[in-house]
Formats: sequence, structure tokens, C-alpha cells
Amino acid sequence: MPWAGQVVGEGVRLVRPLGRGSHSVVYFAVGPGGQACAVKIFDAHFAAHAVREYGNGSLLDHPRLVRVLSPVRVSDQPGLIVTLARGTVLFDRYAHRPALTHDRQAFLLTLAHLLDALGYLHARGLVHRDVKPENILVEPDGSATLVDFDLSGPTREAFATPTRMGTAAFQSPEAARGETLGPESDLYSVGVLLGWGLHGALSGPDVPPPPLPDPLDALLVALTEPDRTQRLGSAVKARELLLELAGLPY
Repeated sequence: MPWAGQVVGEGVRLVRPLGRGSHSVVYFAVGPGGQACAVKIFDAHFAAHAVREYGNGSLLDHPRLVRVLSPVRVSDQPGLIVTLARGTVLFDRYAHRPALTHDRQAFLLTLAHLLDALGYLHARGLVHRDVKPENILVEPDGSATLVDFDLSGPTREAFATPTRMGTAAFQSPEAARGETLGPESDLYSVGVLLGWGLHGALSGPDVPPPPLPDPLDALLVALTEPDRTQRLGSAVKARELLLELAGLPY
């Protein structure tokens, strides 16, 4: 259903769709004072996701995380007014692959910003649970914003039955098994993205090795260790190691 032109909440006007995910569509919008924002409109049967995202996201305030401002109704569907994250999704931003060969400094900044965001999130007892390219918006210089908290929740949150969280290609082994998740599970997903930056393709038996050995290979191993108890579990430490191996200042 097209919503362009509709006014919701306290005078927020929907302008045009920006993109669609599995649970929602996001519209570019303009507030009553002319400020740009976005409105995330959920399919009606995903109302619980809207409630979860508002409950988690409204408590967060970090420059590398989208801010969840207020709930709204759009026609008969639940929605959220959020800050506008600039840029394009990660895979579109890095069209020349491998990213760490063709656009190294920008991709390193993207990973550093992503780890900044996760470090803040984890310090507040939350895990994102769906770190993937579509949820990372990247600007031309590599600056990044992590979005979408509708799958996020408390560290080690337990459900009545085993529940698989996230997107298959970026899931940690424990997420694929439906186990409770912690910071190390988000960091596994970062490791998959790092591997993509090194290889130009997602990991798998048919993916060729990088053109040359890279100092970041050690971080890739630490982040994608299958045994969660042996995996690097601190986003702050992962960021420090990223910059150290890349020869960049903290």
C-alpha cells in the first residue's frame, strides 16, 4: 500500500519508500519543522516486532546506532519514527570486491563504526541478533550506522522453545541451533562480514583465499571460531585488534 503524502504522529509526512525488509517497509519522511527522518511501517502480523524494537531502541543513544523516537500508527499498521540513517546498504556501498583490496580505508572505518555500535549495545545488556549488510548503512567515506532492533533483546534471553535468530548466511553456529545468544554471537556475524571484505564473497568451501595474506586474517579467525566459548567476545577488544592489525591509531 502506498503511503506517500500521509501525515502520521505529530505532523510527520511520509514522502517516499526507502526500502523493504522481511517485517517492514521504511519511508523517508519530514517532520513538522522540516527535519528529515524515517518511518518504519510493520506488517500488521509483526506488531510484536514493533513493540520489541521500540522497547529496546528507545533506550539507545549512540552516533552509530539509529535512534528510535516514537511509535505511530500508519493506517491500521504499527510503525516507528526513527532517525534517518544516511548512506546505502553495505553490499551496495562496496561494489568493487574484495572491499579490503579496493576500498580498504573506508571498509576499515565501516567495521570500526560497527564495532563501536555493538560495544555500546552490549554494554547495555543487549545483543542485536541480526548483524547483516542490509542492517548496516554506509556513507561514501565508510561511516556506518547500524539499524533495526526488532530482533534485538537481552543477552542470553531464553525462549520457551529453541528459537533461531538472524539471517542464515550471517548466523553464528549457536544462533543456527536456536540457543540463547550473547555478544560473541553478534561478533561472529562481524567476522562473516570481515571475511567477505577479505575474500569478496561469503565464506564457504568454494570461496578462494584472498589474493595475498592479510594482517586481518588473525582477527577473522578470532571472530569466526565455531566454539563460542573460545571466540573473541568483546566488541571493544575486537575494535582495538582491528585497528592494531591495520596499523591505525585508536
